[in-house]
Amino acid sequence: MWYVLQVSTGKEMAVTSTLSNNRVLAYTPRENRLIRKGGGWSQKEYILFPGYVFLNLDYTAENYYMVKAIPGVLRFLGPDGLHPSTLTYLEAEWIKLLAGEGKPLEPTTAQLTPEGEVKLGTGILQHFPSRIKKIDKHSRRATVELSVCGEKRIIPLSFNLLSE
Repeated sequence: MWYVLQVSTGKEMAVTSTLSNNRVLAYTPRENRLIRKGGGWSQKEYILFPGYVFLNLDYTAENYYMVKAIPGVLRFLGPDGLHPSTLTYLEAEWIKLLAGEGKPLEPTTAQLTPEGEVKLGTGILQHFPSRIKKIDKHSRRATVELSVCGEKRIIPLSFNLLSE
């Protein structure tokens, strides 16, 4: 089953690495976000869900204590500490897509149509066409709405305009 850990902000990658060393499948979805600075565009790595790590494991007492012993782990998400919430199948698939096989996602390619609309090309955003709530050409970000453990989450994802 897929679970969500709340971790200390800034410790996401260390927790993911430790879990992987313990043979637990764990993800921290990241992207190389486009940032406008000094009149030009550059990329900077961002964590899409700051303070959270997603993991797939059998929830046993042994695994619970192994996970809780990792520095930076605060708790399993759920109504209380003893009964963690699980991701639905669809939520887990979204997280796997956003995790990008452990590498940061690259911005989706896009082109501007003659009407001034953004037409998305290859990249992560092509997997979420019905989930895109807003496209901002100026900041080159698309706002995607997903759910995690049944709660709505808004995720900004970058796109790169090719025709400028």
